[in-house]
Formats: sequence, C-alpha cells, structure tokens
Amino acid sequence: MSMDLFLQCARDGEPSMFPRALFEEVMSRGAIDPEFPLSEVLYVDGGCREIDGGERDAISSLSFAHFGGDIFFDRLWELADRTGSYLMWPGDPSIAVTRSDILGKLDPGMVKELGVVVVGSGKELSAAIEGALDLGDDEDFFDEE
Repeated sequence: MSMDLFLQCARDGEPSMFPRALFEEVMSRGAIDPEFPLSEVLYVDGGCREIDGGERDAISSLSFAHFGGDIFFDRLWELADRTGSYLMWPGDPSIAVTRSDILGKLDPGMVKELGVVVVGSGKELSAAIEGALDLGDDEDFFDEE
C-alpha cells in the first residue's frame, strides 16, 4: 500500500519509548534475510519496503510505507500490543489500539476527533485500514517497486 502508517507509543497523552531490541525481535521474526537496524522487512506474503525510526536505541514512533501481507499485519499488531502503542493512518477511523485500556493513555481530544477502533489481531487491523480507506475488494496491500 502506498500510504504511511504510523505507530506511536504514548503514556498519559505524552510520547513514551520502547527499546529497539523489542522492535527488531518482533518484526524480524519470520523475515527473509533481515538486515539491522531494520529499514525494511520482507516476509513470504509481503512485508514493508520502508520503515523509518527503527534505527534509534529508544523508539517513540515508527512509520511504515509500501506494506502488506498477513505476516506484516500480525507482527505490527503484536508490536503495538507489547509496547502499548497506537497506530494511525489517513481515513475514518484513523486510529487503532490493541486493547481498550490503551485508550486511557491517549489524548482524549485526538481520540474524539480522529476516531478509534480496537483491533484484536493483525487481520482485524488490516480490515480496519481497508475499511477506513474504502478499498473494497483490493487485497493487494504490498506495492512492488
């Protein structure tokens, strides 16, 4: 998909951090020949061609572009869940969290303005993004470039 997807770690409405080692552990699992620090990740069914922010030792946010595939969304969901982060993309709703308790850590004004969906898996995350962007039957999220 040729759009940006953002992962933001937050506590009490303020940016928070998680270690790069956790990002690399989650996102490199099952990856084809990963190179560190991760700036892209490829899986048998897709991946992400552009990851920004993963080179820092302590990470507060990451951006992903040109992404797709079930494994990618499963890993992204797991990373968001383990770090207590939220995910953002253009559309309505445009924020996803993996658990309802994370909502209390977000800025209430942002939640009200942008809309939030709680997703229980990578598949639900993918469906939420697809629904927000009104992609219909387009299942090819991964743009080859």
